[in-house]
Amino acid sequence: MARIAIDLYLSSFEAAYRGDRFHAFRQNLAAASPAEWDIRPANWSVEEFGTQPELTLCDIAFHVGGALMMYADRAFGEARLEWGEIALPGNREMGTVLAWLDEAHGAFAAGIAALSDDAELSEVRQAPWRAPMRREQLIALMVNHQLYHSGEANRQRALIRGSSGWERPS
Repeated sequence: MARIAIDLYLSSFEAAYRGDRFHAFRQNLAAASPAEWDIRPANWSVEEFGTQPELTLCDIAFHVGGALMMYADRAFGEARLEWGEIALPGNREMGTVLAWLDEAHGAFAAGIAALSDDAELSEVRQAPWRAPMRREQLIALMVNHQLYHSGEANRQRALIRGSSGWERPS
């Protein structure tokens, strides 16, 4: 039973969430202060983003955590979870939301780790939009999803702080 690809996906998933100091989603969220957590940037480009202000860091965390729960169900579970059934934390406080996000991440990582053979990655599962997809495609989507939103969180922090350039997480 080979686990070469499984272990590679698991390490990539962990790096995208917490392991990579500069690119990981959780690292970029944790670099925000509690005062920055649930506010929208004061200045944004109407030409670039339209008249609606951008999301808060908390909103981005809810989005990623919800997707992790949905995709864990689709890739490793019964594939019955609906978007409206995702249990969100009881409040928007940074510590509470980050703990909830860690749980969502942990559930998805546990699904990857529970696979015993690389052949299981080819199993066809139902994507959240009901299309058939190989399990490995669902896993790869979640690796990329975390990296994408890590950049978004990094950018949000810079906008909130009025920075004109890229900021490294502390």
